[in-house]
Amino acid sequence: MTIMELGALGELLGSIAVLATLVYLSVQVRQNTRAMEENKRLALAQTYKTRADALQLMLVQAADSEYIGPIITRLTSAGYPDDISALDQLSVEERGRFRQWQIAQQTHWDNMYFQYEQGFLDETYYQDAFVTRVRRLAPTWEALNITGGRRSFHAEIDRILSDARLSGGTGNAAAGAVEPARSCHSQ
Repeated sequence: MTIMELGALGELLGSIAVLATLVYLSVQVRQNTRAMEENKRLALAQTYKTRADALQLMLVQAADSEYIGPIITRLTSAGYPDDISALDQLSVEERGRFRQWQIAQQTHWDNMYFQYEQGFLDETYYQDAFVTRVRRLAPTWEALNITGGRRSFHAEIDRILSDARLSGGTGNAAAGAVEPARSCHSQ
C-alpha cells in the first residue's frame, strides 16, 4: 500500500468517525430535548398543583373562618358577586375583613397572571379560570379600592374588562346579570 492509498484510507476512516460523531451527537441532543420537555411538563404539573392547593386552602380557610365565612354567606345571599351593592350591607369591620380577604384574592390572581406571562400557566386554565374569575372579582376590587399588584396585571384586567364590554358584559353571568365593566384601578 502506498502513501497515497494510506492517506485516502485515513481520510475515509476520518470521515466515518466524523459521521459517527455527528450521529451520536444528534441522538444525544434529541434525548436531551425529550428530557427537557418532560421536565417542563413535570414542572407545569407541580406548579398547577401548587396553585390549586393554594386556592383551595384559601377558600377552605375562608369557609372555616368565623369572620370571613359568614360575610361571604351573607353577601352571596344578597346577590354578590353579581350585585356589587351587596357590599353596602357590611358593617365597617366586616368590610375591612372582607377587603383583606380580597387583597389576598387579588394577590393570588396577580401571581397566576405572572405565571401565565412566564409560560407556567397554560392557555386553557388562563381562559377557563383566570379570565372568568378576574372578570367577576375586578368590580369587587374596584369597589373596595384595592389597587395593589403589578402594572401588567392591572393592564390585563383592563383588557379583560374591555373585551367583556365589547361582548356585552363583565362575565358575571351566574345569575344572568350583565353589568357595565369597570377598571379595577382608578388612580
